[in-house]
Amino acid sequence: SSGINAEWPLRPGMNAPRYLSLHHLRISGNTISTVIIDREKISSSLDLPLSLFPLLSCLLGNDVVNYEVLEEFHKRLLAQNGESSDEKKKEGIQLVTAVTDFLKNLEEDVKEDITANIGAIIKQVLPESDNCAQLEALFLSGLEQYKESTAPPDAADETPTTAVTVTVIEKEKPKPKEKAEKESDPADLEEEEAETEE
Repeated sequence: SSGINAEWPLRPGMNAPRYLSLHHLRISGNTISTVIIDREKISSSLDLPLSLFPLLSCLLGNDVVNYEVLEEFHKRLLAQNGESSDEKKKEGIQLVTAVTDFLKNLEEDVKEDITANIGAIIKQVLPESDNCAQLEALFLSGLEQYKESTAPPDAADETPTTAVTVTVIEKEKPKPKEKAEKESDPADLEEEEAETEE
């Protein structure tokens, strides 16, 4: 099972306030369209601060923290929310909502310093695990990839709508010079006709 591809829209280190979805990419003739995912709007919609997005991505499963490692955690959260863990929708909004609710319920001091409290978080996520040290290293590595590398984007940047259409317009090709000259001079056409009659 592959889990949710939640990594790129949640990655603050990219310093991109918006993410262009390849999943929704459509090409038709000279038009390319896709969906833009706005991290600020996701944050607002989930009522979850951007600072918790790296942990959200790790807890949903990403390139570092494999979905299979989290399967028992996901099943437990979905069962607590009355969702069947056998449903295909577990990879959808129910799981995102359940993990988001889990994050919201963490103690404030834990939320303020995730890295220092990763051991406590893992004990809540995977209480039955025997290899807490390995899991801590895995989660720390997962969180490390989300560190900010540059200054945040300018808040004054205008956010575009949720869909963008790009249209490519081809320029008209110029006519070959000889043909264009012959077509424009009627005397040349008469000469050509006279030559063909002979």
